[in-house]
Amino acid sequence: MNEVLEKISDAKHVEIVVQKEYLCVGSALYTYILTLHKKVSFVCKDEVSAYKYTFLPWFDKVKKTDTPAADLSINFNLSAIKLFEFFKNSNIHINKKMALALYGAILNETRGFEKSMSNGTIFAVCSELIDLGANHNLAFQSIQNHSSLSMLRLKSILLKKMVLLNDAKVALFEIDERDLKLSGATIEMARELILEAFKLPYVEVLVLICSSEVIKIINKDV
Repeated sequence: MNEVLEKISDAKHVEIVVQKEYLCVGSALYTYILTLHKKVSFVCKDEVSAYKYTFLPWFDKVKKTDTPAADLSINFNLSAIKLFEFFKNSNIHINKKMALALYGAILNETRGFEKSMSNGTIFAVCSELIDLGANHNLAFQSIQNHSSLSMLRLKSILLKKMVLLNDAKVALFEIDERDLKLSGATIEMARELILEAFKLPYVEVLVLICSSEVIKIINKDV
């Protein structure tokens, strides 16, 4: 990361390219580069659930196409904790926007603190980020409790079709294009909704099948 920092320092126009799971940490880095008075572009080519990420600073700046004018392109995939530690170790001030983005990233990575990786270190970092200005309610409602009429319709369909297998360790969800059309939802929404099954006592694996194609297999701590 120190090498990246040096390259950023020498660049005139920086492009940050992320996959959707790194949108939050990408937002934190974007904010930092802005404090350096650099020109910066933010790129994510994935389909992104806007309702989930609109709380992020600079979300409206995210583009789907590359920036030919940039003289430095960074494919960014650092975890929130690693970026936080880098900022701290480099004596980089974490402002309110950076704190909110990092806090949202932690919520996303830990699935709302439900994954086993949610240890004392993570909670200590979250406490510090809140002290630095991160809005817990805004981030939590966006990342964890986002909802819409189409999501509620799809949730009803998914629950009706859910089957527990292998001594209730596997939750299987099967939908088709008709279900998506009737609900007005997307397969991305389905991926997020099935995560609620991890709240059941024994469920360790989720399987989502859409129109006979296996779309997603999720392990509890992955």
